[in-house]
Amino acid sequence: MSFVVNTRKNALPHRSLLAMCVCAALPVSSAFAAPQSEDTVLVEASADNAQAEESQDYSVKTTTTGTKLLLVPRDIPQSVSVISQQRMQDQELNTIGEVLDNTTGVSASRIDSHRTNFFARGFFISNFAYEDMPTFLDNRWNFGDTAGDTAIFEKIEVVRGAAGLMSGTGNPSAYVNMVRKHADSKEFKGSVSATYGSWDKQRYVMDLQAPLTESGDVRGRVIAGYQDNDSWLERNHYRKKFVYGVVDADITDSTTLSLGYDYQENEEDSPTWGGFPSLFSDGSRTDFRRGFNTAADWAYSNGDSSKVFANLTQRFGDGWEMKVNAMHAETNFDGKLMYIDGYPDKTTGLYDASQFQGAWGGWNRGERKQDSVDAFVRGGYDLLGRQH
Repeated sequence: MSFVVNTRKNALPHRSLLAMCVCAALPVSSAFAAPQSEDTVLVEASADNAQAEESQDYSVKTTTTGTKLLLVPRDIPQSVSVISQQRMQDQELNTIGEVLDNTTGVSASRIDSHRTNFFARGFFISNFAYEDMPTFLDNRWNFGDTAGDTAIFEKIEVVRGAAGLMSGTGNPSAYVNMVRKHADSKEFKGSVSATYGSWDKQRYVMDLQAPLTESGDVRGRVIAGYQDNDSWLERNHYRKKFVYGVVDADITDSTTLSLGYDYQENEEDSPTWGGFPSLFSDGSRTDFRRGFNTAADWAYSNGDSSKVFANLTQRFGDGWEMKVNAMHAETNFDGKLMYIDGYPDKTTGLYDASQFQGAWGGWNRGERKQDSVDAFVRGGYDLLGRQH
């Protein structure tokens, strides 16, 4: 979209701005019916510009979130935010947590350096899903659900409020649905990106897809990445690696089967556990330097997650279709952490052991396994002169 502004010679800049405002405020018929003068604002557009704007568009034309029906967002009877792949790339929203941190109506509560709780409408968000496959987030332990890398997702959908049609029972906070990327190209396509940023951040991502048969009825896609970075916290170091693979096959003209696997491993050195004391023992405010870290040198927090999934779509006539989704997920965490409790002495920095104050160490390990199956049929029909 380009703007051409013609002004009279020696005219002041504010008069051009005034002319633009007047033209924008007038009805279309009167604004364009008047003969052009030297103060006329011409708006021009080209097909190339339109295509460029389309490729940079953050909006999503249709979505199934909220109702499982393919609708435009204005027809969904709830507040919905869809964070597109383009926005995640442009704003460097590399984790699910970073996406939620930048979603309208979602607030974050920081627990420590590696854990964050998210809330919507006053309730903790625990309803998560992968391509409409419900899963559950437990904030009592660090299973790392919100640390999942967004490089494997096409978009992330957030429905604020109760979403019973999507997740069944749950709290009325929000429903977060992660839609994976699929092998949707019958030609070879690929991209490789490298990022270097503050605190020695290094990030590399490779995304390749290609047909596996000559006809292109069977296609494959592989996404792999690695990230390594320090932090504004002293001695705090983070690294992760992930790989994702999916095969999409057109079994018939109306039947599509998808099989996929993704794995992610996270490692963090010297993470904090809980917050900092806000008061000294004499009641005065503490004042720590920005990079101060309460974690011990031996502290760490590691985790890994793996998911195997299958999606079957059967299309019928008149726009009807049936979907069956299944997923098996395993998540593990292992962390040795140190928790600071109490009020330190302002002079010595020591805690009063008689008041059970000081540092508390913990070695936490856990495993979670989840199996999910979901099936539904959707379509439209005409009744009483309306489409339903």
